[in-house]
Amino acid sequence: LQQGRQLCGAEIETVTRAAEQDGDLIVACTRMAPVFDAAFAELGIAVSPAYANIRETAGWSVQGKAATPKMAALLALAGEPAADVPLITLKSEGVAIVYGGDETAFEVAGKLADTLDITVLLTKPAATLPPRAADYPLYRGTIRQATGHLGAFRLAVDDFAAVAPSSRGALRFLAPRNGAKSECDLILDVSGGTPLFPAADLRPGYLRADPRDRAGLERLIAEARDLIGEFDKPRYVDVDPGLCAHSRSRITGCTRCLDVCPTGAISPAGDAVAIDPAICAGCGGCGALCPTGAASYALPAPDRLMQTLRTLLATYHGAGGTNPVLLIHDGGHGEDMIHALSHHG
Repeated sequence: LQQGRQLCGAEIETVTRAAEQDGDLIVACTRMAPVFDAAFAELGIAVSPAYANIRETAGWSVQGKAATPKMAALLALAGEPAADVPLITLKSEGVAIVYGGDETAFEVAGKLADTLDITVLLTKPAATLPPRAADYPLYRGTIRQATGHLGAFRLAVDDFAAVAPSSRGALRFLAPRNGAKSECDLILDVSGGTPLFPAADLRPGYLRADPRDRAGLERLIAEARDLIGEFDKPRYVDVDPGLCAHSRSRITGCTRCLDVCPTGAISPAGDAVAIDPAICAGCGGCGALCPTGAASYALPAPDRLMQTLRTLLATYHGAGGTNPVLLIHDGGHGEDMIHALSHHG
């Protein structure tokens, strides 16, 4: 047993020596994780430490002096092997459509033209002044249907027309046509109209902002710049077609998952249903309502969740704890609330 008071500062060599001697390392601090990671990288130490927060989540509570069993449980959980997360890869080359109704679309396109392959599509433009200079193609059209996800959007556009070569007053366009098709990696929607997708905030690659919201537009621009390359997305749900009761002999039976899915990721596929993992946002409604167990959660897998609870509770009791209370929270809002509460005891 070796004690220290500044293991993330003046005594950090104590931690790096331990990492060199044993590749399995648990650091009971999440706030200074970047400091430790940088120190390991600088010394060329091949280690992937597990980080656990026992300060805000235990030691700083009003029950902190009696929190040893809780700390032991949290450290044991951090030491568990990482879950095998099933992933899919979404690829984006930065081909983007800026969809708007006025000069806001030109502003967004102008700020992104040096990063993305931009096309501007104006829906029902009124007295819109032509841009002074444009490094992108400009068309008129209204998106009738949009499907797909980041890297693979498909659009059906009505009233589609190319811009006239010269427009002295408001923009003029050539003869329109309906049913035009287009594909892109990103859709940047600043039209201010109805979202193109259900649960639009959960659709990868579809970014939307009100044209009157200046802060929202800047967030959209900043986020769009980063959406080039390959992105891993968890596969949240598995489907066993053999158990699915959606249809038999062309007679529709169960539609529970189709009715509950907020993102439209589920579609009929013969006698069963298919779940598009690129669209699925992982709400778990399909698995909760499926009467046969055909749709089951893959992340986290049920056995993994049970192992997590077993590790927590067994360690807690083994360290002398009694009457445990389990708090279940999300990873964003919940952690922020715990952090705030801990700083006030």
